[in-house]
Amino acid sequence: MITTDSVNGVVRRGRLGRTARFAARWRGRRDGARGVPRVPLPAPPEEERGKTPPPPIEPPAPELLITPYVMEVRTGVRRATEQMRAALIGREHALLSRLRAESVRVVTQYDVREDPRPAALARYGHWMGQWRTSVDRCRSHAQAVVDQANQRLACYWDAVRETHPQLSRLPRRPPGEWLPGRVELDGSWHQPDVWLLDDDDSARTATSRALRILERQNADRVDGRTVR
Repeated sequence: MITTDSVNGVVRRGRLGRTARFAARWRGRRDGARGVPRVPLPAPPEEERGKTPPPPIEPPAPELLITPYVMEVRTGVRRATEQMRAALIGREHALLSRLRAESVRVVTQYDVREDPRPAALARYGHWMGQWRTSVDRCRSHAQAVVDQANQRLACYWDAVRETHPQLSRLPRRPPGEWLPGRVELDGSWHQPDVWLLDDDDSARTATSRALRILERQNADRVDGRTVR
């Protein structure tokens, strides 16, 4: 069950604290003053040097701006979210074992004996719903980690642009959502059923088949038919 306290906890985890903002901006100012990242940007014309501010330049390709700090942030997020995934699977080990065992029973009943048991399949669907809800809740925490990392990167790049001899010529608001190294949550978080297959090769066939039977029953229920 997702309570107000758990939701508030996710919000707190997604908000960047003062210390983290300061650290990101300090690192950005230091890297910018050192000319990091080193990217090939056009220099201002000779006749304009020392007379007027150089004209704004277009932002370089994001892949050219992956600095050690960006890699550090991205690696930290990947490690944190993988630990959250492992912890989730550990907590739900009993449920996962039950689902895999029940998958074999569902396939045996529907494919081998050809004797559909809607009540048993409904029970299987209930357990599957519990698993998907657990993943959804954990994903909200993982997304908070990702959002916080992107806030750190935003503070970092804002400071880099202030001190970098070339990137300081970028427009104050670069076009689009310019955030080199943006962190994205791994796509598997949006496909929790895949984890049932990845973590137990011996049950891969039965589990995937049981899931298809369950999906077909749900579709047939919408159409007013009985699954066979």
